[in-house]
Amino acid sequence: MSGPVEGRTVLACGGYRFFCRNREEFERICHDVFDGHEYAFDTRRRAPLIIDAGAHVGVATHYFKNRYPNARVVALEANPVTFTLLRKNISHNGLDDVRAIHAALAPQEGTISFFTSDSDEEPGAWGDSAIQQPWHEGDSTAVVQVPAVTLSSLLTEPVDLLKLDIEGLETAVLEEAASWLSPVRRVILEFHGTRRNPGNSISRLTEILRATGFTPEVRQFGEEVALSAIQEDEPYWLMVRAESLNPWQRLRRRGTLR
Repeated sequence: MSGPVEGRTVLACGGYRFFCRNREEFERICHDVFDGHEYAFDTRRRAPLIIDAGAHVGVATHYFKNRYPNARVVALEANPVTFTLLRKNISHNGLDDVRAIHAALAPQEGTISFFTSDSDEEPGAWGDSAIQQPWHEGDSTAVVQVPAVTLSSLLTEPVDLLKLDIEGLETAVLEEAASWLSPVRRVILEFHGTRRNPGNSISRLTEILRATGFTPEVRQFGEEVALSAIQEDEPYWLMVRAESLNPWQRLRRRGTLR
């Protein structure tokens, strides 16, 4: 099932074979995505457009192409090492209509600092972030400069799914793009909460989504949860799924709010 290739591990997942760095990390992602259907969604469009921000080595991108073979996917990954593996996996598995971009999503375009693992013993990339997280301490952390693009710059046509796994920049990225979210049909994101990053607020994030015509659902430990009932451990994670209201639903909401 596995073996070293050019200093990396090759593992099977979802009918594909992936180059990766950390077996335990990869198998957890594979389970969540392909077995748990973490990013499943329905669409009638033959060739849906999907933005996969925080694409890692491409597990979700491959899941989308497996589910919708004609899908167009824009896959963004900031870590330069992980991005190399992402491109290699896309090519190795023969995926078409996938645009891989080496960049982080951020509130401003340009270049930003990015915290990542510098350890050969713990070569994970799951917690890499433009925000210094609690685990980014000591000699095992490296800081690299990576390109940054804004979400608004990508929203030039209807988007069937916006998938975000961007380790703490969720609120800032959505706030930057709030005026351009109307082409987006649905959002699935992982929210990363920590006292070190108070600007990433789940209440503010859901407020942005509702104000722009979405109906967000927040889950913790696999169950839907009210904002007041969230367990804010240090750190904590949430899954947010949000559907955009259609024009008739938006009109009814306006009438209800009057």
